Amino acid sequence: MFAQLEHEALTVDSPALASVVRSCCALKARVVEADEHETAKEGGRALLNLGHTFGHAIEQVTGYGAYLHGEAVSIGLAAAARLSRKLGHLNAGQVERIEAVITAHALPVRLREVLPLAALMTAMARDKKVRAGALRFVVLKSLGEAATQGDVDIALAEQSFREVGAV
Repeated sequence: MFAQLEHEALTVDSPALASVVRSCCALKARVVEADEHETAKEGGRALLNLGHTFGHAIEQVTGYGAYLHGEAVSIGLAAAARLSRKLGHLNAGQVERIEAVITAHALPVRLREVLPLAALMTAMARDKKVRAGALRFVVLKSLGEAATQGDVDIALAEQSFREVGAV
């Protein structure tokens, strides 16, 4: 699907839109069915939250009005891709491809205005994926393969946030 979205930016009028939505819904249903209450220690339903750890922090800091949820998550996805690169899972070209697909679909990959890093990190610490006081991130092991990872140096998350416009 990534390759399809990379070659065809979808709009409301795109003939492929219905098929992509059906595929996404079927995938989500399989993931939710396998981990309905998000109890898996690794992976599971949390994988549906790729980009959300960063995105929810953006929403909290901006008061849930400056960004639509999809916009905050798209910036979060860009930050998660950058974090995945810092962890050695992706290369620079793959991060660029991810950001190009996001941008081609009229979504942002950077903050519109500068947001304070300290506030973003405080908000991120309240994420539902925090376990035993430690943040767990959904990262990309490769294009199309997400995983949860809890042993992330917080400085790498801070660097990823800075790269999308935080200070």
